[in-house]
Amino acid sequence: MTKIAVLTAGHIHTPGFAENMKKRVAAGEIEIKGVYDQNKPVAEKWASFLGVPVLHCFTEALKDDSVKAVVITGTTAQHDHLAVSCAKAGKHMFIEKPLATTPAEAWRIYTAVKESGVIFQTGHFRRSEALNRFIKQEIDAGNLGTITRARHTNCHSGALGGWFDKEYRWFFQKDQGGGGGLMDLGCHSLDILVYWFGPVEKATAMLAPQNIKYSNIDEYGEAIVKHKNGVVSTFAGSWVDVSNPVILEVSGTEGHLHVQYGKLYYKSSRTKVAGADGKTPIDFSGLATGLPHAFDLFFEVLAGKQDKSVLVPIDDALNVALAMNAAYEGHRLGCWVNV
Repeated sequence: MTKIAVLTAGHIHTPGFAENMKKRVAAGEIEIKGVYDQNKPVAEKWASFLGVPVLHCFTEALKDDSVKAVVITGTTAQHDHLAVSCAKAGKHMFIEKPLATTPAEAWRIYTAVKESGVIFQTGHFRRSEALNRFIKQEIDAGNLGTITRARHTNCHSGALGGWFDKEYRWFFQKDQGGGGGLMDLGCHSLDILVYWFGPVEKATAMLAPQNIKYSNIDEYGEAIVKHKNGVVSTFAGSWVDVSNPVILEVSGTEGHLHVQYGKLYYKSSRTKVAGADGKTPIDFSGLATGLPHAFDLFFEVLAGKQDKSVLVPIDDALNVALAMNAAYEGHRLGCWVNV
């Protein structure tokens, strides 16, 4: 049984994570020593839900040698100090995405994790999806040839639906989240592009030219990135889209694929996938194995059920954070910005 502590719980994904941890406690997989959040009502709410004490300072967990891992799911601005402190204390960590609000914070977290050797995981869960793993297999096999364009989008209507109007107001406060719709949702798309094509070397973006609801932050945006291997890709993130039917497209000199309304259309002159004519949806369920959610993988690695290779590499998490910052800077300056 792994003993953990929850250090911040103000993220919109916290309810799902709390349900997950509660089931693991019931199954005898983990023991939660307490919940800390600088917002005391938040700490009290989730400590009560989990049936554990409130930690009045996060250092209580760091000084407790029985605590082997921590879950950090609060505002993005809280990541830096907590993650660095936890790494130095030898605590394995799950950190919600995005990694940090600034490059300096991201570099501090990266350095602390690298120097300490602790197990690190972040909330880029889309790498686990069978669809994205299948696409990576086809790209790596060369079945799309030279990639000529690629795009991924992650958009919903959260702002229109008032998701952030109450306890999650920090999402539209730049000092707490680092950015708006492009950063919050676009980081998932950017992570998938890094997963498929490798690290980004330069980026730029165009953020919302007008605001729909929140006047002090970007609610949507488009970014273009150049990967170190020469691939150019684009991504979008938005809180104000009523639908997002075409979530991805990858085109190359030997093939093309796209997803529309959850169905994969694929054509390639080199693939061995039957029925990949580009006109009929293909069943990829047996062509690639999906993995558990990123949060589940963290606990499975801690329990020795999975190898660390299934986790999001800290190098990729850093690159995504730096590339996202470069995209925002590119918007501000009106030019490409090196990562």
